[in-house]
Amino acid sequence: MKMLTIICRDSLENDVRRLLKDLEVKGYTVASGLGGKGQTGSVSEHAWTNRNVSFMLAIEDQQLAALADALKQLYVKLIDANHGEEVPLKVFLQPCEVIL
Repeated sequence: MKMLTIICRDSLENDVRRLLKDLEVKGYTVASGLGGKGQTGSVSEHAWTNRNVSFMLAIEDQQLAALADALKQLYVKLIDANHGEEVPLKVFLQPCEVIL
């Protein structure tokens, strides 16, 4: 099992939700209204727009490949739409062990 963390601007939240639905991902946690600083600039948690959203998924290894491919395809599509400029979408993968 792996822990997949997806961090994106709130403007991309529906794209990520649609992708998860299309792949029949059954469970995930979403945290909205997040601030931070990274490659695509600073985001204030106090602003009304342009905040970050984080998706956290504990996912079985057999479902991971399809999800990773779909996220990469979404990223490429967004890069193309943004004329090659970096987009506010990052994905991180970590080992995950259920203890409860």
